[in-house]
Amino acid sequence: MKTESLKETLFVAAILLMTSHISAQMEFTQHTIVDGVATHWWARAHADINGDGLVDFFVITENASGGELCWYETVEGGEPSIRHLVAAAGPQGGEFAAGDLACGDVDNDGDIDVLGPVHTGEWDGSSEPTDLYWYEAPDWKPHYIGKYPSCIKDLDLVDLNADGKPDVAGTTFDAHRMIVYRQDFPEIWNKAADVFVPKLHEGQHVGDVDGDGDVDVVSTAFWFHNPGGDMRGDWKVTNIDPYWNSDSGKTWEYNATKIICKDIDRDGMDEVFISCSEKFRNRIAWYDLMDPMSDHWAMHKVGENTFAHTLQVGDVDGDGDFDVLSGNNADQGDPQDSPVILFLNQGDNLTFRSQVLTTEGAYNSYLEDVEGDGDFDIFRYDGHEGVDYELWLNEGTGE
Repeated sequence: MKTESLKETLFVAAILLMTSHISAQMEFTQHTIVDGVATHWWARAHADINGDGLVDFFVITENASGGELCWYETVEGGEPSIRHLVAAAGPQGGEFAAGDLACGDVDNDGDIDVLGPVHTGEWDGSSEPTDLYWYEAPDWKPHYIGKYPSCIKDLDLVDLNADGKPDVAGTTFDAHRMIVYRQDFPEIWNKAADVFVPKLHEGQHVGDVDGDGDVDVVSTAFWFHNPGGDMRGDWKVTNIDPYWNSDSGKTWEYNATKIICKDIDRDGMDEVFISCSEKFRNRIAWYDLMDPMSDHWAMHKVGENTFAHTLQVGDVDGDGDFDVLSGNNADQGDPQDSPVILFLNQGDNLTFRSQVLTTEGAYNSYLEDVEGDGDFDIFRYDGHEGVDYELWLNEGTGE
């Protein structure tokens, strides 16, 4: 009888634990850290720039028609951020503009540097070339990297070939090219790859997709295989799923994605998460490369969201697995119904419980552990016409 009673007690406890897990809602406190001046802030990059333990951010202050390159100092408790100028214009004149930004320790001296794309603005001349620089902290001395043939939609600054030096990968829309610049020395950069794909648009991230030790590039659901070494070899292109890039149109609505590479199943290879950033598709999914030799992919659906111009992956609820954040661009969809959805992994990487955080949108928004307390907070920008920048601090489930 005691054994049966113990079994019943454990069963009830397990059911209660499962019910609690299912019903628990993540809670965030919302703070406006930049109020009313965040116009066309599409290009941002986050890091602890001043070494105080809080995650700050770089921003180009106007990407539609060109702006300044700045960084904002995060203040504890979600108080308004403090603005600092990196550069008002490029070394040869001209303003800054791009669809993305990246930062990191370019010269391995222990501080955070930032890329500076000099361009007239995506709306003022997206087909015009971009001159890409990096700005050296703390005095923000500019160094030239190279030229991109049109406005840059996505940028990654990462060591692609494991030589200890960060390289640059960028995707352009008008030119439909993915270009890699290899860093040989902080002041010497060489073009290692320039790959034309007719339907390349936006949505780029990097990761070791096939587990060979080199960091690959994924853009618009095309996988660019890193050849390794000096990276001047053939960057083979694999279409992960034509669902994402089969449109015949050439304008901004077509073949538009968001991409994140993360090893969700801990198999040593980064899986590829994809959402549609503009029109026509509402699927959010992750793709598992089953056989690197045959390029066979398994698709796993996370959920649905439209105009999903925010896609982030991280352990938001602190249970040890990866969750997914999806944000609808409030200035593309219905402004009264632009859901920001947190898809909470239920432990098997296949089942996700959705929690709508707001219906007021999120565009190019980010997960970051802002306070260094071990959980992911959210930097939120509501739409491409937004004017405020918010910080949502993670308060857990409130239990």
